Amino acid sequence: MKLNLGCGNKRMPGFIGVDLYPCEAADILCDITGRLPFRDSSIDEIYLDNVIEHIRDIPALMKEVVRVSKNGAQMTIITPHLTSLSSWRDPTHVHHLSYFSFDHFEKASVTHYVGGGLKVVGRKLSFGGGVLGLTGRLIFTLSPKKYEEKYCFIFRASTLTFYLKVTK
Repeated sequence: MKLNLGCGNKRMPGFIGVDLYPCEAADILCDITGRLPFRDSSIDEIYLDNVIEHIRDIPALMKEVVRVSKNGAQMTIITPHLTSLSSWRDPTHVHHLSYFSFDHFEKASVTHYVGGGLKVVGRKLSFGGGVLGLTGRLIFTLSPKKYEEKYCFIFRASTLTFYLKVTK
């Protein structure tokens, strides 16, 4: 079973649409910030597109995702990068995420409060075109850490995609 959490009007073939509001693609209505209406270890894949930045308690959602997911389940999260105007323009966004935001779910020193059970298997940072976008992409390619520490607010990124795997 595959879930599109916070689906809105985006229907994805093979996915069950889950949303708080009765929208075009929603097959199931529920508040994804609470208990998800699925059995433990029953989900193969989870997709969130421009949803995670609206979630107040990301660790609680991640714990719930781990609960309902099978071991090895894949998860894709798409969100504006913290330097994107899209991250700040929407007043309902409560988080502004960086390339390294989901690393905390892997660190043994913090899994007691973030839950653990997730491994970052990939991530992608997208940039716009033009000289600034190309320069940002070049600096980022050379050193993602240095890009985010020193240059990200000069050479802004647009979209951030995380690829996670559930590890039980």
